[in-house]
Amino acid sequence: MGVLDNTTITVDAILTKKGRELLAQGEGKFKITKFALADDEIDYGLYDITHPNGSNFYGQAIENMNLLEAIPNQTLAVKYFLTNNPGQSSGNSPVVTITGPSTIQATKTGVYTVTTDNYAPELYDFVLESTTYATIVSVPQGAPGVPPVAQETDPGAGVASAGGYSSGGSGGGSSTSSIRGASVTIRAKSKAVLWNQDRQVVLRAVGVDSGQPDNITINLSVV
Repeated sequence: MGVLDNTTITVDAILTKKGRELLAQGEGKFKITKFALADDEIDYGLYDITHPNGSNFYGQAIENMNLLEAIPNQTLAVKYFLTNNPGQSSGNSPVVTITGPSTIQATKTGVYTVTTDNYAPELYDFVLESTTYATIVSVPQGAPGVPPVAQETDPGAGVASAGGYSSGGSGGGSSTSSIRGASVTIRAKSKAVLWNQDRQVVLRAVGVDSGQPDNITINLSVV
């Protein structure tokens, strides 16, 4: 990790691990359709309303901070999005929280649900950091009045149905690395695929409307 000189405007764009994975798959898998802004490196505690030089200098310390260099680990970067919070119900910022088992045994599944505090009900974009040792295997339930949307299905996992979802694959449901819904089911792969070693995978959820994220590390156990 490094810092960027803040005396000039710099756009430092790199691919995350997930982006490189999609690019390597080819067949038009890698498509940039939107972007988000974040302020991970900003410490707003430095905003000083007691600055002796007046209000024009309240944010001087923040403005002089160095910016972090872009990093490819999407679970560590862009964690605090800048949003206009259209569904915010109070003076508090929305907080997304993933709830589910910390460990899944080989070939078993775990269900993960998400809530957004201080915000209206919404759907979430789920992304599994890697499908080497686990995969999303079911289409989640949508929020009230909002149907779920399957976004990306692994080749050969199944065929699209009339509802826009995928069917087929082992264990029922589709096999995918990203999906949209209010909850998601993760299946750990077999002991052979895990090479008889405990593994870990990171599940990320981002509120579709709030733009707020949360990550959870799931342990994959061979015991």
